[in-house]
Amino acid sequence: MRKNRKHNPAFKLNVVEEYHAGESITALAKKWGLSLSLVTRWLDRYSTSGSEGLLPKITHYRSMEFKLKVVKSYINEGLSLRDCCSRYGIAAESSVLFWVRSYERSGIAGLREQRGRPKVMKKDKPPKKTAPLTRLEELEKENLYLRAENELLKKLEALAHQRQTPKKKR
Repeated sequence: MRKNRKHNPAFKLNVVEEYHAGESITALAKKWGLSLSLVTRWLDRYSTSGSEGLLPKITHYRSMEFKLKVVKSYINEGLSLRDCCSRYGIAAESSVLFWVRSYERSGIAGLREQRGRPKVMKKDKPPKKTAPLTRLEELEKENLYLRAENELLKKLEALAHQRQTPKKKR
């Protein structure tokens, strides 16, 4: 099964007509190399909108109120993603799922239009200025550095020694 291939409306209509002629969804999916969910989606669109439902969808930018209505019907009425898409004419179930997750995460503010790059880039905060270290803190920092340096030198010496000694055969 190839991904991301476009099917023309005539092909989709042919598959739907074969289904209505008595062919099963599984057999159609195997015959044409399609996924079961894709065939089911085409059948749902055909049953709700007729042959117009099989035409390519134009990208719509939905208002916040529309998104809220879809999310509320999904949550309160217990509709499935597919049912929400059929009822409101939404092309992809992933859109509804994204809206629901955004609503659950940040409420109505999550449903606002968020396309493209932000207009103003966030500026990095300047590094915090720390107070000068006390003599004790300076010594502890130096001690920690020297311990790490000592451990590194020991590891290097062990590696050099390991390479120089020939391996014993069993």
